[in-house]
Amino acid sequence: MRFYYGADRLVIKPEYNKGNPSNDYGLGFYLTKNKELARLWASKNLNGGYLIEYEVDVSNLKILHLATIENEDVLTWLSILISHRFSKEERETNKENIKWLEDNYPFDIGDYDVIVGYRADDSYFDYSRDFVKNELSLEILKDAMRQGNLGTQFVLISKKAFECIKYVKSERVAHSGEYQEFRAKTKSQYFKMKKSDDIYNTFIRDIMRRKNNGN
Repeated sequence: MRFYYGADRLVIKPEYNKGNPSNDYGLGFYLTKNKELARLWASKNLNGGYLIEYEVDVSNLKILHLATIENEDVLTWLSILISHRFSKEERETNKENIKWLEDNYPFDIGDYDVIVGYRADDSYFDYSRDFVKNELSLEILKDAMRQGNLGTQFVLISKKAFECIKYVKSERVAHSGEYQEFRAKTKSQYFKMKKSDDIYNTFIRDIMRRKNNGN
């Protein structure tokens, strides 16, 4: 399968167990099937960047699919996301809701080679954070996923997966203001969706109450 990566440097051979542990799913190599999105990421760097294309043989890899809008998958996605993306302050402020999610939707990603899931980069982190804060409903969060607003990413997380990726080609990408325009657009989309939320929708407090009552 073909995937793309946008970065400020040319990466011929991604290295296992390197990177930022605070990314959505922790350490891993984050790819997309969306070529133009990868180009956008490359263009945000002041000195420009690289749009890199890879081939990944997934035939013998164990893949965790979280890019669905089923309630259980969404809540599992959030539980995994919390453990990597939420700051110490955010965890403390929302400790009751976070503990409930982690207790009720525990998941060990160490059993998998690859994760296919929604992305919660800086442009989209508001959705997950505000859901945990009881400020956004599950319906709106799922609508964003359904409409493709959050996008999906393909993340290599095991040593076996890193052995299956091959560099294909790359091209230089000049710096542009398109990424900032993208950030502004996604922020506007978020506020528009949040404004349409309904108090009668399902918030995390409702999910907790129903599950605690055995419903």
